[in-house]
Amino acid sequence: MGCATTSVKIASITLNVILAILAFGAIGWIAFNADSESEEFVIAAYITCSIIVVFAFLGIFAAIRESVCLAVTSAVFLIVLAILQIISTCIFLHNLDVKSGQTVVEQAWQHNNLDGLQQKYECCGKSSAQDYILLSQPIPPSCYVDLKPLTANLYLSGCIEKVQSYYEADKQRFIIVSWVLVAFELLCSLLAVLLAVNFRNKQRRMQF
Repeated sequence: MGCATTSVKIASITLNVILAILAFGAIGWIAFNADSESEEFVIAAYITCSIIVVFAFLGIFAAIRESVCLAVTSAVFLIVLAILQIISTCIFLHNLDVKSGQTVVEQAWQHNNLDGLQQKYECCGKSSAQDYILLSQPIPPSCYVDLKPLTANLYLSGCIEKVQSYYEADKQRFIIVSWVLVAFELLCSLLAVLLAVNFRNKQRRMQF
């Protein structure tokens, strides 16, 4: 029984550490892509990931201290959080319209402010560098790798294609990250329940 409890403790601590790392990674990813998401989504994601980190550390602390109360608390809140996250993710995906790359690029083009997009997404013009050539304009340095205007360094893809591909991939990344977090939350809650049972049994044996 003692060996089984130790194995569950180690597994619980390990999975909670991984869960915390994933949540921190999600926070970093959200911060990096905050400009391409709505403010409401960013705030909700920050709050959710922060709560995940808190309860991941609570699970670690419960396993180390062999606390039945903390283990049960961690299990209950992780299950509730996982359920809420499943519901919110399904609702979000149902209502999600992938941001239009064409609209973003067209607006930047009209305001002569395409340099940032061209460097970030490694693209040139709306459809290609031909957009500048057809207007008898010089191809800007932002269309080149490391801003070095050499033919070999020219970005060949247009920004509409690149930006739209990025937004599509961003949606897929969100789906993957969200379900991975849910899976780890459920696993950690299950292990917390097992720990609570083992700790309770251990306490009862020590009374005799």
